[in-house]
Amino acid sequence: MDYDLARIDYTVCGITYPDTMKILPGAGLMVQQKFAIGDKNGVLQCLSIKDEEPTVHFKTLPGKPITSVQVASSSGTASDKIFAASGNEVKGYTRKGKVFLSIETSLSETITSMCVLGSDLILCSGHTITYYRDLQEHYTYICDDRVLDIAAFATPNSNRVRLLVLIANKGAAVLENGQLLSRTHIASGPSRLSVPPATHNTELYSFYGAADGSIGIISYEESKLSSVCLVEGRGLGSVVCIGWYSGSSGLHLAIGRHDGSIQLYLLNANDFGDKPRLKYTYFCGEPVTSVCGGCVSSDENELLIATFSGRIFALRSKRVSAQASILNNASLDALTSRRTKLEQEIARLEKQTANERDKYQRNTRSLYVGVSAPPLLEIQYELSGATINGWQEAKITSAVPLDMLFIYCSKKLNIQTDSAAVLSLCSSQGNSTDLLATVRCQAGTRRFWMRIRTVLEKTSISEATQVLVYVLPSGAPRVARLIKLQLPALPYYSKHEDYDLFDSRYPCELRVSGSFSVAEMTSWLTDALPGELPRPAASITIARSHTLLGTVLVCRYQRGLAVFKSDNVSTIAVMRDLISNCSVQKSIQLDISCDLSENCCVKSFQRLRDLIESEYQKSKEDKLRNALSSLDLDDNLANDESTPILCSDYQKILNGSPSNDTKETYFEELIGMIEQWYIDWCKLSLEGNYYNTEHNILRLRNALQNCSLDDVLHILTNRSVADT
Repeated sequence: MDYDLARIDYTVCGITYPDTMKILPGAGLMVQQKFAIGDKNGVLQCLSIKDEEPTVHFKTLPGKPITSVQVASSSGTASDKIFAASGNEVKGYTRKGKVFLSIETSLSETITSMCVLGSDLILCSGHTITYYRDLQEHYTYICDDRVLDIAAFATPNSNRVRLLVLIANKGAAVLENGQLLSRTHIASGPSRLSVPPATHNTELYSFYGAADGSIGIISYEESKLSSVCLVEGRGLGSVVCIGWYSGSSGLHLAIGRHDGSIQLYLLNANDFGDKPRLKYTYFCGEPVTSVCGGCVSSDENELLIATFSGRIFALRSKRVSAQASILNNASLDALTSRRTKLEQEIARLEKQTANERDKYQRNTRSLYVGVSAPPLLEIQYELSGATINGWQEAKITSAVPLDMLFIYCSKKLNIQTDSAAVLSLCSSQGNSTDLLATVRCQAGTRRFWMRIRTVLEKTSISEATQVLVYVLPSGAPRVARLIKLQLPALPYYSKHEDYDLFDSRYPCELRVSGSFSVAEMTSWLTDALPGELPRPAASITIARSHTLLGTVLVCRYQRGLAVFKSDNVSTIAVMRDLISNCSVQKSIQLDISCDLSENCCVKSFQRLRDLIESEYQKSKEDKLRNALSSLDLDDNLANDESTPILCSDYQKILNGSPSNDTKETYFEELIGMIEQWYIDWCKLSLEGNYYNTEHNILRLRNALQNCSLDDVLHILTNRSVADT
């Protein structure tokens, strides 16, 4: 951490979406710049900072929520135009707020991202990319899944434009003139693109930030698109926005994350492929939606940040902050005037609050019939797929501070919360298996996360689990908003894969036929798989992998026919039961058949031998460490090399770091999953029902607990089962 930056707050606007704040270029180097920001209320503002006070140059009237803001030039000169997208409309403004462009597109969905290159305008809406040239629609391209972000590059010796597109669950693709040139799969799930400012507009290079927190670079060379991960996620928050900051050390990549962290990475300007070096980290307590670098309040560069709730602040050098402080430079009259202005603003807000309170009380006492309904709380929430340890993380972000949360589920759950909240679990009444928990947040908490994991049972879960979360903000009147979280039946299958790479790994197959539509099958799969699924089409193919076991599930379905293939027999069993239950609820008759290989469990187990052995060793060391720690040995005697009390192996284990979330062992989970394999194989296969299943399960459990892998293989084979 080489930088010493201080925070200074500028102003507050409405709720902001990602990438809706941009800094306008100045007339020269090291000249104070203006910036533009759009919010959910549909208000676009252009501001500048003078004496640490914001000056509004223009402000539009409220309208549809602004979802994207870009700064570009329509004449090839400096970027002096502001483009704002709201709904299916795009408007262009000059620096003085004059509207010079207004176009209402034929898009049926909201514009989520936008790119402007000269006279070319590229819009992304849902699955659709629409390309405009001179305000005329040139072509439209429909992607397999949602379009997350886009970047445009000029083509050498041509007037064509190449587009780098991020597609949800699919990776990245390069388009030119409506044709797909190349694509690459990125498993980390990239969500944001940012082109280095020093790159020529014909060089197709772009940095990306991913949902798992990782950072990488995408390049297109020799007609091939490739990606390289430069920074691993390792538990960091998902990347929401990417910006650029030029400091004394060079060009920096600025990262804004969902967990409220802002990071500066120093890049090698000569080779962007080098690993960036982390130089600075700051936590603001709520999701960051935009980060930009520029000279906003002085003639030195600073990092301008916008948050979800609309707070706009900067991170700049403490030396500049001390020199520019009004308390050091302003006269007594100026300070008195500033104080009077603040007092008048406070008095105006207090009067407005009192008037609204009186108005509400008059309406409640009125004899006329009416409805008193509080406004809907602005809350965003997201449920991620299960990680390697089985936890699913729910992120809840509110525009107002949170006070309490009530959590209810009809099934047993394991719950963990962040350190800024106090979790209390209520005991179940009688023999019920429901869960009721209360969470009390610290004052000022706007972002809350909790980790949820279903309790392992002896039988497979064949339906989704619904969790009800009642969110209560602080303040009056006391209102709550209900959030429904759907825990899928197969939470581990959260990693997207390229289905073309797994053609020969399917010993288990489930075939479903009947009078169902693609939309109905997609709805059923939402109860089984985490995350978003592709929009219904004529034919859909998706592939997911198990985060712990590495097994693969491939789903291919169309109207009236669905085929599911996997190398995990338990996955096929859960899919069969879930689809059967859903079809009964819809009164749809289905023909379901399973095709299992005789040695499907053996093949899957052999791929896990190394993982089981390593996890068994970790489990043994963890138990031994706990036992040695309970002996309460004197540290001096235990570490004395002349007269050692413990052998060298025990000494190494005792001095090793204890287990935590990053070094947690999953040996018990592996035992339960492999045992479930055998149970499901006996249930689905015709042969397995004729043998003493309970006896073999007991033998299998004992062999797994002792890590007798050869005995496990004998039990899983049909020959050893038949002999019993």
